[in-house]
Amino acid sequence: MIAAPMSPPRNFLAGLRVLITRPQGDSTDDWMAAFAAAGAIPLSYPTVAIVPPASWRELDAAIGKLDGYDWVIFTSQTAVTLTLGRLPARHFPSDMRAKIAAIGPSSARAIENGGGQVALMPGDSRQEGLVEEFRNLPAGTRVLFPQAAGARPLLVQRLRGQGCIVDSVTVYKTEPKADLQPPPSFDVATFASPSALRAFLTGLEKAALAGKTVAVIGPTTAHEAATNGLHPVVSQSPDVDGLVLAIAQSRATQGDP
Repeated sequence: MIAAPMSPPRNFLAGLRVLITRPQGDSTDDWMAAFAAAGAIPLSYPTVAIVPPASWRELDAAIGKLDGYDWVIFTSQTAVTLTLGRLPARHFPSDMRAKIAAIGPSSARAIENGGGQVALMPGDSRQEGLVEEFRNLPAGTRVLFPQAAGARPLLVQRLRGQGCIVDSVTVYKTEPKADLQPPPSFDVATFASPSALRAFLTGLEKAALAGKTVAVIGPTTAHEAATNGLHPVVSQSPDVDGLVLAIAQSRATQGDP
């Protein structure tokens, strides 16, 4: 378990216009609320779109043998929502045998809203958190992991290395939004994935970020920013609260009002 980051003083980001580039429906409401609570003006500006897989055959087959799994893992709200859409009555079975593990409160809420019970949510809201929690999972444990195409392979590799039987099923992918329009006037642009940042730069070019603060979550997104010559503010925890805090600390360090 890791400690939650301290919250910045309320209204510390008062009046700051913050661009939220997450795709619609993928915890966007939580991000908007977190920045609004800090006094900022959140501006939804998705640079990527969520696209379902070409076929649901793989997920439907996994759902057909749901009773055979010991754990089902969700690392995003979107994966929960799309999986529920393929379940009978769009609801987790009341007698579901498998335990459910979730990363992040948005995923957990989506699971509970779908009638499921979250048996495990690590304090570290990254795959590393579940790697640690599952380090003693016995060989032969059957795991269903619905996730995004191109997701980090860390958890799957570790579990299979322990002898677990893991069905990693693609339930969505993200694609750059076509014909990205100029964003509203903003002070800070936030990015939670390399793909969101790449889509922004492809659609608008680097000049659109001149004189702006770029704030990111995660080392891979930070690396993508650095590769493009940007010097981002980087959250010390993989969640929106950590990002709000990082921006607040950056402004305090720079002496911004």
